[in-house]
Amino acid sequence: MDAMTSSLATASEDQHIVDVLIEERAHKLRASALWPLYKSVLYPLLLYKPAVKMADAIADKPAREVFNHISELLALDVKTSGLEHIPETGRVLIASTHPTGIPDGVAMFDAIKHHRPDMTFFANRDALRAAPGLDDMIIPVEWVQTKRTATRSRETLEGAIKAFNAEKCVVLFPSGRLAAMGEDKQLIEQEWLASVAIFARKYDCPVVPAHIDMRNSSLYYWFWKLNTELRDITLFHELLNKKNKTYGVSFGPKIDPKDLKGDAKRVADALRDHAVALGNEPRPWAPLA
Repeated sequence: MDAMTSSLATASEDQHIVDVLIEERAHKLRASALWPLYKSVLYPLLLYKPAVKMADAIADKPAREVFNHISELLALDVKTSGLEHIPETGRVLIASTHPTGIPDGVAMFDAIKHHRPDMTFFANRDALRAAPGLDDMIIPVEWVQTKRTATRSRETLEGAIKAFNAEKCVVLFPSGRLAAMGEDKQLIEQEWLASVAIFARKYDCPVVPAHIDMRNSSLYYWFWKLNTELRDITLFHELLNKKNKTYGVSFGPKIDPKDLKGDAKRVADALRDHAVALGNEPRPWAPLA
């Protein structure tokens, strides 16, 4: 462990997890002599105190109780269509668009919790730092390329193998990044990783495409244009500000893994376009090969 890593680890031990997760996303802002001033302005705006209260409430809970707590806290109005496309038993991979971040997982939980209570999510490994009990429902992923290690990649793979072998309903947001806003104010789903096709074929697992209809606040997209660190530290704000909001979750017909032949990245691109279309003009899946 180098000196900087050691220093950060020591500091983290004395900080609340909310502070840690915010500051890890604000390296350049923290380096400024004005950081104390920035904090005094930004933290109330970012709903810091409610975030701390929520984190304290879920820190020691088991996975299902964590999801139930956040679900009750947000009280989302989830409008679901196509739920019948999700098999009630057996392994299945739900591949969904990702417009708003953490709340997408909460909306998905609300949408399928009675239909597939055995669900598990590929999710940012930071979730386990905030609530270790989530390990029963989370396959930890390190989305930041520079933070990936052989050990972390192995943990992700082992979690995936365990979930698919247990015939679970696995939820994946294949972009790993939130949708961007175009000049026309329409959301643009980021590129999907090839892993969505690779997992489906490797584990002979049908894919159910899903589209989530929602967007983040104007503040989020404004910060995105100003400074990516400002955008990234809104993670708790963009979770808690969804209270009582309406989410649309649409599921399309399941796609057999034998219909996912071809180059994995091209298949992932086609799946992305297919899921996006569910929001406006649903169409049958057209195999590439």
